[in-house]
Amino acid sequence: MNYQIEDYQAIGKKLREKLELETEIVAVKFVKNLSEFPEGFIRPLKDTGKPMTLCMAMAASRYEKQKMAMSAEDNSCTPVTFAHGWAKVSIYRFIKSQVTNDWNKDTMSVLRRLLSYNRLGLKVQKAMWPLNKLFLRHRGFMTAPLSETPFIPDTVVIYCKPGQMVFIANAFCYESKYIPRSIHTGFGESCFAAALFPLTLKKPVAVNLGAGDRAFGRIKMDEEAIGMPASLAFYLDEHLYKPGVKNNGFNLAEVIKNPPAVVDEDTLPGWRHIRTIMKYYK
Repeated sequence: MNYQIEDYQAIGKKLREKLELETEIVAVKFVKNLSEFPEGFIRPLKDTGKPMTLCMAMAASRYEKQKMAMSAEDNSCTPVTFAHGWAKVSIYRFIKSQVTNDWNKDTMSVLRRLLSYNRLGLKVQKAMWPLNKLFLRHRGFMTAPLSETPFIPDTVVIYCKPGQMVFIANAFCYESKYIPRSIHTGFGESCFAAALFPLTLKKPVAVNLGAGDRAFGRIKMDEEAIGMPASLAFYLDEHLYKPGVKNNGFNLAEVIKNPPAVVDEDTLPGWRHIRTIMKYYK
């Protein structure tokens, strides 16, 4: 289905209300040419005289509903500029930057970290070989609050609490078509793993939010996030709080919000089914 801008704005408002999110869902759109940046968007270096990190731009959309436009020159987090393929940097220089920061012990430590992304699936493996051509066709990205997005987004990022993430994961696992993937490295979680990877994977990517997010992106200690292809926001809405709904209203969301006083084999029909047929080991 071809969703329009108004559809995305509406789903942004609806999901924020249904999930009881504290901040806006962030819409992300990648651009192939900087001329695609529209009027009215904030270019940090041009408009404020100072660059900022991508996670800071995403935070501005979350908290202040700012519409941000980020390119290599606007982004002060240069390793992420490399990771997005927005500038020509050798893999050697990237590795050296991580060792220089002491984020990783040595060259092999950095390489093992990069190889961990392969666990996300074959599509990411192909996209990351060679690493700096992951999205070399892009030159920047735009962010905006999904509820007020002026563009059709490529991906969306939802910032939430662990309890809210449970409901999101349950929704995607109900049919098990879009089970979220996850790799926790502690770096580039929101701008790289959550905003970028779903574009290739076509599946959600859950992140724990990294060091940069928490240092610069105004992330709270109890927050995490999940990125997804933008169209999956509508799938999420359709299946949110659906697991268990056939149990006479005693669905999973209700169990979590209002746990029963007595928890036995009759609490859930699936438990009762197993209890009637299982035999204990002697």
